[in-house]
Formats: sequence, structure tokens, C-alpha cells
Amino acid sequence: MKKNKKAAEKKKEIVVRGIPASAGIAVGPAFIYSEPSYAPELRIISRKRVGSEIKRFREAIKASQRYLDKIKNESPEQLSPDYQEILQTQIDILNDDIFLKEVEQLIQDELYDAPYATYKVFRKKMGFFQNLASEYFRDRALDIQNLKRLILRHLLGKKLDVILKDKSIIVTDNLSPADTIRLHKHAVLGFCTNFGGKNSHTAIIARSLGVPAVVGTEIITTLVSPGDRLIVDGSQGLVIVNPTPETEQEFLQKQKKFILFEKSLLKEASLPAETRDGFRVKVYANIEFIEELEAIRNSGAEGIGLYRTEGLFMGGNGLPNEEEQLRNYLEIARAFKDHSVVIRTLDVGGDKIMPDFVSIPERNPFLGWRAIRFCLDHKEIFFPQLKAILRANQYGNLKILLPMVSSIEEIEQFQEVFQEAQEALKAENQEFNPNIEIGIMVEIPSAALLAEHFAEKVDFFSIGTNDLIQYTLAVDRANEKISHLYNHFHPAVIQLIKHVIDVGKSRQIPVSMCGEMAGDPVATPLLLGLGLDRFSAVHSVIPEIKQVIRNVSLKECQLLAQEALKLVKAEEVQNLCEDFYAQRFSMSAELSKPE
Repeated sequence: MKKNKKAAEKKKEIVVRGIPASAGIAVGPAFIYSEPSYAPELRIISRKRVGSEIKRFREAIKASQRYLDKIKNESPEQLSPDYQEILQTQIDILNDDIFLKEVEQLIQDELYDAPYATYKVFRKKMGFFQNLASEYFRDRALDIQNLKRLILRHLLGKKLDVILKDKSIIVTDNLSPADTIRLHKHAVLGFCTNFGGKNSHTAIIARSLGVPAVVGTEIITTLVSPGDRLIVDGSQGLVIVNPTPETEQEFLQKQKKFILFEKSLLKEASLPAETRDGFRVKVYANIEFIEELEAIRNSGAEGIGLYRTEGLFMGGNGLPNEEEQLRNYLEIARAFKDHSVVIRTLDVGGDKIMPDFVSIPERNPFLGWRAIRFCLDHKEIFFPQLKAILRANQYGNLKILLPMVSSIEEIEQFQEVFQEAQEALKAENQEFNPNIEIGIMVEIPSAALLAEHFAEKVDFFSIGTNDLIQYTLAVDRANEKISHLYNHFHPAVIQLIKHVIDVGKSRQIPVSMCGEMAGDPVATPLLLGLGLDRFSAVHSVIPEIKQVIRNVSLKECQLLAQEALKLVKAEEVQNLCEDFYAQRFSMSAELSKPE
């Protein structure tokens, strides 16, 4: 009797909330995926065995490299460059002599055997990253953990065979890129994890594969048993364990609507973004890797509004020289030769570390030595990038965007360096096109407040809402205790955005927005009402943004903005915009509203 009662309780519907990582809905049985922690015991070896233990460690490294290379070569073609970058980073760590020599040094100095020395070094590295505030850094700790497990698996001769008899939803603590790909070969329906954020491996790969995913639930593995029925709503960050037949039917209908909605958006992606009353808007794409170009073309993007160049510098292959950068920039310029391409200069620091230059973590990295500040101090890096951009401007469609500008002095310093770069090209008899516009990221309140003065120095503005919100509200969005305060509908943020747009119009300076807010369909009508006529977002949301623009009038958006500007609470502004959106876009609202 007790056993039956326990089974009945187990089948009760449970709703778990996590971080929405990859949109879509999956319904199916749970598959619990777990991997041993590989915590080897402390073993002291004799001095005679040092050489053989180091050899054993090196063989495990080679075996791990072969394994990752195999996974990379067998990866599905639709995987995004983000995934390839993650996997390549792990391969590069295994090729890093400085990193790996720490293990060999422990074997030699402390006489630890290879498994324990590996465990000790990697655990220390992982702990360092886990203790940093940034979500990005915490996700990088998973890189270290996954490599630790992979190397120890080879050292200890362990094998992990995954057998999926049926299409299932994977439930686990977290996944490495290799794990995710290996599991995907078994036709995984979705993923849900205890750990990870929007930049974790599972999130990035799931988005590339088009598989719904919810991460960071913290407790999902404690609530699910093998075979339990699950629903994963990757749009809202919901996991429903053992749903009732009624709940399952509801989400199956929602799943069908989502698929049809995505298809309908793509059919209209090439149509212009113009409001019902004739207000023409440009919608550009954000890009990080050239492999995204085809997807961007299919999205209906009208150019590149933000090319993040950090991927070139942080790929693990060392600093790219001028020629390497030239080839990269030229390929993108050629792909959109009839449209503008905005190249943002190197933006490292904060949540983007260049190991060769940042050896000691800063106390407040987001307020520290990053972006334009770093580049002006490292002309040996900045110079080749500027020269490569100038040389790649063969079609006259390139623009330069400077990140994290906070003062007029920084623009003046940049102009000196930029002039030096042109003079150097002339001295080298290199062909280049000097007719190139210079813009700044407006992502620091000081830049927004001094917009009128910056308008005298630069050709265009690009509002970076991610940092603008963070700096305006003094909210670290990666800090779980206060992340709820991070809201792009906050009245102070709206006021700053309006001020920058107004200055742009009065000074005839083009203003675009390239932050996450530009990719939020609910915020689109408000931004239109504030006067924004240039959006730049990830390619996956561009069709929906364009659809929203085509189905509203500028006049009603202006009335919405007027109402929003009277409000003093973020929640009030957000509710106003959500109500406006829901009334006009019932399908999109139904798919995105919280349950």
C-alpha cells in the first residue's frame, strides 16, 4: 500500500523554473544522464615513477585531444560557430603547455600520481572561475570541469556508453560540448540542466541545433526519475514533470503553433520593415563569426549593425595578424557589399578575457581596463586592426565602432592613432579606403549625457543597452540576488535612450541600437515611438522584429512612448508595453507569456 501511495505521489505534476536557453517546446520521456565525478584518491608515487606518470598524463592528453577532434569532425553541419568556438577552446587548453605543465610539476615536486595531480590542478582552476561574479566566467568553469573529467576518464580507463532507446529529454547537472553532440546523435528532444546560464555549452549548442532547452534549474535532477514524462518550454524556462493529460495536450498545441509561427516568419523575412503609415526602418544583424553569414542573409537582415571582433582574438590561436584580420573583414564586406557593415573594434575585458594580457583578475572588471581603454594602451594590437579595416574597406561599406567610450578625450586619442595607422599604410604603399565613418557605442551614462558633444566628433551612435542598463542601474545581471532589477524597461534607461535619439535627430547623427533590447519584440513598438529607426539584433529574431514593425503604425507607437515616459516604475512601463504587444500580436504573445 505504501509503495503504491509513493508511486502515486511521484506522478504528481511538478513545475520547475529555470533559465530559458533555447526556444521551443519538447514533450517526451526523461533520460537521466550522469557522469562520475572522478575524484581520485591521493596516491604518492616513488621518485622512480615520476617519468612514467608524466608519460601517462601526456598519453591521456593525446587521447583527449583525439576524442575532441573526432567529436568536432562528426558535429552536425547546422551547429553554429559559437559551438565550434567552445570546442576549439577546449582543444586549445589541451595544447597549452603552460597550463598542462602545472600538472607535471605537481607530479615531479609532490610525487602525486597523474590522476590526483590532474584532479588537483583542474579543481583549483575551476574553483577560481566559479567564485567570480560574472555568469560568463562561471560558465567557463564548466570548460575546466569537462576537461578534468575527460582527462581522468582516459587516465583511469573509464568508458561512458550512452544508450538511448527512444527519443528523450536529457536531464543532467550540466553537459560538455562533446556530451551534447554525442547525445544529440540519439535524436534528443530537449535538454534541462541543474547548472549553466544562457552562455553555457548546453544553451549555445541547443540553440544551434534548434532543440528546446532550459538550464540553471538547480534541482531538476532531484525531481525526475528515468522514464518520467516531461515538458520543456525553452521560451519561458519551464520544465513540467509528469504533466497531466490536459497540461500535455495544451503544450502540444502550443508546440504546433510555435512551429507554424516560425515558418510563417521566415516566409516574410525578406519583406521591408515599414510601419503601416510608411515609417521605414532598417533592421541589421549582429554577427560574431563569418560562418553566420548565410543564416543572416536568410533572416532578412539589411546589413551588419554590429560585428564583434573578439572571436578573432580569443579563439585560442594567438593574436591574429593584420593579414588574417584583413581576410576576415574583407569576406564580410564582400558578402554585404551593397549594405553597411559596422565593425566594432576589440572589446576585451569585463567578461571577455585575453589570457595573454590579463593575468591578474581585476576587482571590478566591468569598470576596469577594457575595450577602448585597453586598445589605446596596446597599440601593438589596435594598430593592425585599424589598418586591416582600412584595407578591407574596398567597397566603401565599412564603418568603425568604438566600444565603451566615456569621454571626449578618448575620441581625440583614437583619432591620433587612426591617423597614424593611415600614415603607416601610406608608407607601406598599401591600398586602403580612408572614407570610413567612425561611431561610438553609447553604453555608459556619461556618453549618453554628453551625446551632443560626441555628435561633433563622430559620425553615428550605436546604443549598447546591455551595459547601459548595467551601468545606469548599478546592477550586475549575473548576480542572482539582484538580477531581477536588471530591466530595459526602467524609466531611467528609457530616458537616456530617448535623449540619445533626440540628439541624433537634431544633429543629423544616425542612431542605432545593437543591445539585447533591440531584439525584444515587446520593446520594438516603444523604441519606434521614441524615434529609433535602426535596429541590430541576432539573426534568429530579425524576422519577428520586422513583422512587428510592419504591423504597427508610427503614430500609435508614439502614443505608447508618450505614456511610457510618464511612468516612474519599470514594472509599469513593462506592463504597458506587454499589453500593447499582446493586443496586436496574439500569436507571439501566447508563445512568450509566462505560464
